[in-house]
Amino acid sequence: MSLFPIYGEVPAAGGGWGRRRVRRVDSWEVGSSPFMGKYPPQAGDGAADGWGESSLLSAIPASLSPTDMIPRVETPLIRYSRWSLAVTVAAMPLYVFRFKAVLVPTTPLEILVLLTIALYVAGRWQSRSWRPMRTWLEIPTALLLIAGLIAIVVSPDHVGAIGFYRAYFIEPIVLFYVAVDLLRKPDDFRTVLLGFAIGTTAFAIMNLGAWVIALANHKDIDLGNAPEALYTSPNSVAIFLEPAVAIAAGFALYSEDRRDRIASLICLPFLLASMIATLSRAGLLTLAVLGLVAVITMRRRRLKLALLGTGVVAGIAVLQVPFVSKRLYRQFDPSYPYNTFEGRLQIWSDTLHMLRDHPIFGAGLRAYAIVMKPYVTTPKHIAELYPHNIFLAMWVELGLLGLAAFVVLLGTLLWRGWSAFATAAGLARPLLWGTSASFVAIAVHGIFDTPYFNNDLSVEFWILAALEVAAIMFLVKPATGKPALER
Repeated sequence: MSLFPIYGEVPAAGGGWGRRRVRRVDSWEVGSSPFMGKYPPQAGDGAADGWGESSLLSAIPASLSPTDMIPRVETPLIRYSRWSLAVTVAAMPLYVFRFKAVLVPTTPLEILVLLTIALYVAGRWQSRSWRPMRTWLEIPTALLLIAGLIAIVVSPDHVGAIGFYRAYFIEPIVLFYVAVDLLRKPDDFRTVLLGFAIGTTAFAIMNLGAWVIALANHKDIDLGNAPEALYTSPNSVAIFLEPAVAIAAGFALYSEDRRDRIASLICLPFLLASMIATLSRAGLLTLAVLGLVAVITMRRRRLKLALLGTGVVAGIAVLQVPFVSKRLYRQFDPSYPYNTFEGRLQIWSDTLHMLRDHPIFGAGLRAYAIVMKPYVTTPKHIAELYPHNIFLAMWVELGLLGLAAFVVLLGTLLWRGWSAFATAAGLARPLLWGTSASFVAIAVHGIFDTPYFNNDLSVEFWILAALEVAAIMFLVKPATGKPALER
């Protein structure tokens, strides 16, 4: 038997083996049909000679790896959708530019998301081969979407809630399933990762440039609002860049491909410098935790000790930077009015007071600032947009169902990611370290802020999930030896 995408070995008319062209389809070609295969009779087939017919699944050798089963031919539209996905990932910071398209508020990021989805749907319709990919995230994802629908009804701002639901849940989740289906071969992953590397590194350089301009013009640096290029808050910059730091670190530590490692080592200094330049206290804590994760997960003792020593030296060096040392000054002193814990503790306390009155459904989507007004006890008596905690934010915005769904979703991504990393090899190993460490960063920074409810952050979350899920499905060989691809 021969499996072939465009050309295959088939029996010639006069006996022996020859080559002939077969029809292009976006699925396996076996003999004359993508679903039924012609192959030489085996023992017990009941045929003395000639060719027998069997289903494709029974004809596939058990030794095929997941990547061996990937369709070798795809329509141009599918390739375009993969490139569009890479451009979308690179352009996530462009959500800050807002405009109206036919009276509907939108952003360049949303336009690119919709373009990617449209190209993918058109490509799959053209090849008649589209089926939604099944992952292990369907149940928490469905519960999250159901919680969002309930939150629209609960919210006093129904129109705004629908906009949030579309931008933060529907579009990123659809993009997640598109990405999982588009990421099959190592080159597919590298295409999207290249877009992520270019976009985040360029963004990091822009933020460093904002510092250069501020210092060149002798401007006073506000430690609570450090210079940044596009975003309204340096803390938002830190949240966005943390997954990029994690993925670059994963490739620097574990990549077997020299070019991948060099690329990560080029990007990593800019990403780290820009992260530190945000002066985000939660961001600096997250960097320290990522360093600790790198030490704990490193199996080789010499490298473990080297990482530990490098991390300690780097931490001490960063603390010598005047802006950083001033920013962290007296952060653990309760009497200091500018420490990050006192302000957040007050916000959390007020939020929990509100949730005592709205425990099941929370405030509803895009309603926190509205519902919180009677509960605010901070000096300015102005409600925040979010409660500066990802878990409280999910409870407030989506109710208990949404909170439970998100906790299960995040926990599953962490557990499956680290479990697969332990047995992964090749491209999957650095990638899974990077995605798993990214979700650690989201959980850690999520204690002090809300690394989800923004256009760029919600898309980034689901792209990271797609990279992890696709890597486990198509790059990591299952322990059973059976192909991971289900299509």
